[in-house]
Amino acid sequence: MERVGKEGGSFCCDRAPVVLDVLLFFAKNFQDNYPERIKAIYFINVSFYFTLVFNVVKTVLAAALLGKIRCYSSGDDWQRALLERIDADVLPAFLGGNRTDPDGNPRCFTVIKQPRKIPESYYLVNSEKRLSRCPDANKLTVTRLSKEVCTCEVQEPGSYLEWEFETKSKDIGFAVYYKDKYSKDNKPVEVVPKQRIDTCYDPEKGFFKCDKVGTYICVFDNSYSWIYSKELFYKIKVTAPKDFDISMN
Repeated sequence: MERVGKEGGSFCCDRAPVVLDVLLFFAKNFQDNYPERIKAIYFINVSFYFTLVFNVVKTVLAAALLGKIRCYSSGDDWQRALLERIDADVLPAFLGGNRTDPDGNPRCFTVIKQPRKIPESYYLVNSEKRLSRCPDANKLTVTRLSKEVCTCEVQEPGSYLEWEFETKSKDIGFAVYYKDKYSKDNKPVEVVPKQRIDTCYDPEKGFFKCDKVGTYICVFDNSYSWIYSKELFYKIKVTAPKDFDISMN
């Protein structure tokens, strides 16, 4: 699969963070799930701002994928580069080939699907968040390169630690640690491994059975993000064994 992107035009500085976030998301997911689908990617007529953004995106790309990407500015001979890989009778005329539509259109609208606005009927979710409207939910802002914790004391073995949270946008790292106050080193032990969770569709809900009494620490981790703060709403509680209903979770 060969991709040709004709960047051209101007790159809006005020939208750069949004574009960067989308590029990072798709780049990582594509290379993780479809690493062999790409033969080559060409970006042509790229601007200075595109180059700045792409230098950040490159940090998450594997070397094998990065080697397939070529970027050309308006003054470069990108047409010859395309013709080295794509036959002139296949390459659309507006990219330097011979191919046109039956009516002579060099942009080959009958072959190349043109971009258009996504109809609202295709949207997966409403942008409104559910947990943010709950009166008993707590609000928390985790600044970039930082973590926030919520501690709970469990006094009865077999109790359940329950959590529910959602971010206003983007993902957040989440983990649970246990600290035994009677332990000599008093070092927290990870009991729910940390993972980055995206709550764009539904709030994240979960529970953990606390077989030991002690302090349980829920960590919201944003230390990996050097651009964005994360605003989230959450509910965390400890439920006694006799009051816990697993069918409701």
